[in-house]
Amino acid sequence: MPPADNTPPPPSLRPLVLVVDDEPSIRLVARLMLERAGFVVDEAGDAAEAMGRALRSSRRYSVVLLDVSLPDRSGIDVMADLRLAARGAPVVLTSGRAEEDVPEHGAEGYLAKPFSREQLLAAVRAAAALTPQ
Repeated sequence: MPPADNTPPPPSLRPLVLVVDDEPSIRLVARLMLERAGFVVDEAGDAAEAMGRALRSSRRYSVVLLDVSLPDRSGIDVMADLRLAARGAPVVLTSGRAEEDVPEHGAEGYLAKPFSREQLLAAVRAAAALTPQ
């Protein structure tokens, strides 16, 4: 029997996540956690940058991880436009506030900050499962 091939799939075949947060440390931690779990990560520091990345991406995002509080536009306000630009990618909102403090949002998930690796991966995987093929 040939040995098992433990080579990870190339980046073009791994799920792509857009992490949108104005705090570089949050983006870095999320990137490291997601990449170690096999995801490919793209980052944006505000709503305008996120829209630009989504519109220019040659690949479809599996999930958009979107902070509620961005410097140029609320994550909740930009969510519908970003979802459209990201070709229907499911959105997981993140916030340092309690979920009940975030108005009805229509996102596919919610993740309170600070979050653990397990919480992040569970939220992203659940949302990614909703991505149409």
